[in-house]
Amino acid sequence: MSRIQKLVNPQGTAATTLSAIEKKVGMVPNLYATVAHSPTVLNAILAFGDSLTKGRLSAAQRELIALAVAQTNACQYCLSAHTLIAAGAGLSKDEIVAARNIAADTPLDQAIVEFAALAVTQRGVITDAQLQQLQAKGLTDELLFEVLAQVTLNTFTNYANHIAATDIDFPVVSLSL
Repeated sequence: MSRIQKLVNPQGTAATTLSAIEKKVGMVPNLYATVAHSPTVLNAILAFGDSLTKGRLSAAQRELIALAVAQTNACQYCLSAHTLIAAGAGLSKDEIVAARNIAADTPLDQAIVEFAALAVTQRGVITDAQLQQLQAKGLTDELLFEVLAQVTLNTFTNYANHIAATDIDFPVVSLSL
């Protein structure tokens, strides 16, 4: 059961934003309805996420990151949500499981999931050798910062779910691999 309940009767900016989410995706995920306690934060994370869609990372690569980060942070809510979203972005079941295991099919995607997991587990402290290995697989400086931004967004949602104990409103995925 949630420790912080979702807004049941949002008002003002929160109501407008949640209504827009419902029109776009057909539902209001409990994460957004919970974060809506602060309409400023809700709008900030939505705008940040929207901005990240305009970069070089594909939708599938952003989902690889979300899966790697959710698994690394043990966030069952985000793991459940992004397993469903990743399938919609074209990732196969095997690719989804691989991302959770910090693995991918191409050298660049491998560098992306490795860097995402390292950023979480090492709190952004990457060694010269690690950076060189990632760069050798195709992770450019531009992509490095896009991946880091995506990790930041996903870490926020992971932590928000941990703190709120958000009720999962997606098909539940076990944290166990």
